[in-house]
Amino acid sequence: MGAKISCVEGRFDSNVRDDFKYEMELKGCVFVGHINTDLDSIAGAIAAADLFGGIPASASAINTECEFALKRWGFECPPLFETIPGVQDMGVCLVDFNQRSQMTNGLKESQIRGIIDHHALRDGSVSTGAPIYMDIRPWGSVSTILAHTYFRNKKQVPKKIAGLLLSAILSDTLNRNSPTCTDLDRTIAARLAEYAGVKDINALANEQFKAKAQILLRHPISTILRMDLKRFNIAGFNLVFAVCETPDVSVLLEKREHLLQEMDSLKSEGMDDLVFFAMINIVDLKSQLLILGEAEQDLAEKAFSTEMESKTQLMDLGGRVSRKKTMVPPIDAILKSGWKMPKTGGVRNSPSDNDLCAKALPKGFMAA
Repeated sequence: MGAKISCVEGRFDSNVRDDFKYEMELKGCVFVGHINTDLDSIAGAIAAADLFGGIPASASAINTECEFALKRWGFECPPLFETIPGVQDMGVCLVDFNQRSQMTNGLKESQIRGIIDHHALRDGSVSTGAPIYMDIRPWGSVSTILAHTYFRNKKQVPKKIAGLLLSAILSDTLNRNSPTCTDLDRTIAARLAEYAGVKDINALANEQFKAKAQILLRHPISTILRMDLKRFNIAGFNLVFAVCETPDVSVLLEKREHLLQEMDSLKSEGMDDLVFFAMINIVDLKSQLLILGEAEQDLAEKAFSTEMESKTQLMDLGGRVSRKKTMVPPIDAILKSGWKMPKTGGVRNSPSDNDLCAKALPKGFMAA
């Protein structure tokens, strides 16, 4: 029988299941998140390994917010997946993703025994030769799903795991302000805060946001672009959609031309057809999209029904702050509607901007 939890009180009712047998098919698996590791994926791997009796792993290097949260809650960073002895012969459960393009080095689809996720199943999702354990729910964070799994199976959530899961929920839902955040995310975050002894959730979120902003000071542009980058294959197009969440986007705006150069370099590697970079202000809950070339401009203007500012190559996305819910889906819809790639690769300029084009820039660029 399925478990029930009161979304108001957080208590179990008398119908909570007593066995954990089905979930325990994941016992002994390696639990790993996506490359360009974020806090939800690393927290999810740690919690799932504790919950199901497995081994947590990192898919790639962690960011500054992950460093902060792991230290805050007393965890070492899990080892990289490919460094775990014998990992090639072990079962694997994917945490916080389901796309082939987001799999870490050394991971084979034949190893996959489970997926725990909160993202849509799109073109490019993994394929398995046999049925697997799947838990995909439309919630704001995979850490919410794992906390709920603790609750419904009457498994005690260790204090420091409760804290780590709370931090991950705050990260993925922008302190419960993202359009992806559900009432259950908020309820479970409040319950985890009690377990972890957190009296001021907003203060914890602000600490995390400050830690996340350190990436802009500690890393080069190439790392900033790639730190939270996801690849999608949609209707035959290879799409890169990178984001940077920060309490102050002015630092990114100052680096705009360097970002465009790095985006051009990434596209020139030949793997990707379309490259986007979104700057998300996690305080004001506003975002701007950096447009590389004419293909990206045409696609974005159709997807978001707004125009790019030609002098800056920026598009104001207003309150769209979720790649998963409000950025990629409109692009997905246009690509699947039969969109055609423009033949030229530059950015369309208005006549008044023609005098600015004398400045030499990489292919697909225009001067500010």
